[in-house]
Amino acid sequence: MSLEQMAEQQPEVIRAMYRFKNEVFRDNKLSFKEKELIAVAVTAVLKCDECFRLHANKAMEAGATKDEIRESLFVAMYLAGPSAAVGMPSIDNLLSE
Repeated sequence: MSLEQMAEQQPEVIRAMYRFKNEVFRDNKLSFKEKELIAVAVTAVLKCDECFRLHANKAMEAGATKDEIRESLFVAMYLAGPSAAVGMPSIDNLLSE
C-alpha cells in the first residue's frame, strides 16, 4: 500500500504522522542538518534506497557535505556492519559524483 493510498483511507493518521515528523526534524538541541545525517545512517542500515536519496539530499540542502554523509555512513557501518552501506546504488552514485 502506498502512502497516497493510506492518506486516502485515513487522512488523519497521515496528518498526525507528518506533524510528528515536522516536530522531530525541527532545529532543537540537534540541528536539522544533524538530524538528516542521522536519517542518512539509519536509512542505509534499513537498506531503503529511496529513503537514503531523500535524506541525503535534504542533508545537503541543509549544508551537509559529501564528507559528512560519508562519515555518517561509517558510523552506520561500525554499528551495523559493512553491509549497512554496501550495495545501495544511491550511495555509490552520490559519493562518486
